[in-house]
Amino acid sequence: MTATVMSVPVTWSKRPFLSFCWAGLMLVAAAGLLLVYLVYPRLYTIEPWSFYLFTAAVGLFVAVLGGGLTLITATSLTGIDLLYPHGHKSVTVKLLFPIAVFLAKLLRYDRGKLMASFVRVNNSMTIAQADRIKGNRILVLLPHCLQIDVCSRKITNDITNCTRCGKCPVGEFITIGEKHNLKIEVVNGGTLARKRVALFRPQGIIAVACERDLTLGIQDVHPVPVYGVINDRVQGPCVNTRVDMGAVDAAIRFFQKK
Repeated sequence: MTATVMSVPVTWSKRPFLSFCWAGLMLVAAAGLLLVYLVYPRLYTIEPWSFYLFTAAVGLFVAVLGGGLTLITATSLTGIDLLYPHGHKSVTVKLLFPIAVFLAKLLRYDRGKLMASFVRVNNSMTIAQADRIKGNRILVLLPHCLQIDVCSRKITNDITNCTRCGKCPVGEFITIGEKHNLKIEVVNGGTLARKRVALFRPQGIIAVACERDLTLGIQDVHPVPVYGVINDRVQGPCVNTRVDMGAVDAAIRFFQKK
């Protein structure tokens, strides 16, 4: 018996995340100009070259953020890999994302939609960077809330403890993992998820979770490419959630046919 799944809305848009990041960049640039204006009297009086050096540093900082955001935007919208090849944390996202969240809250824009937009942008960049993904060590991370709440089987330590009764999607994931030779793990939080990633050291991750957990997790494991699938919380958060298996299948096909 196959578990019944509910579809996740397909109307996610990249626009909110990118728009708020660009607004955040303009806010950073304005703050930089204000800072230059405020320090001008003192620095210029002490030594003119120190003021010019400070101004250049502020300008370079804003330019680096702007350049990074330009490449992220262009890659996401065109599907062409324009990102600088490196194996470090994304400074642009790390600095601008909190500002984007702050602006969204200030304007009373739904935080969940902003995070869903971030996941959409991330997925588009993962797809654009397909040629960079080497190897077939793919890890599938599932939230424990996919397991039906009346089930007594402990699956966070070993997913094969699932009896595949069909009352939740977990059994279907085990079957998919066997078919496609995927490592399937059920986690109950970010700490365990990071531990499983560190142990398995995957070349790619398919992650199923809510918008918040996906957003935090994607940033935590960067630069490991992640394809995020937002779960459907028909009974509320963290209980008997469902997932669009079509979206999961698309993620698997991407990693296997990249």
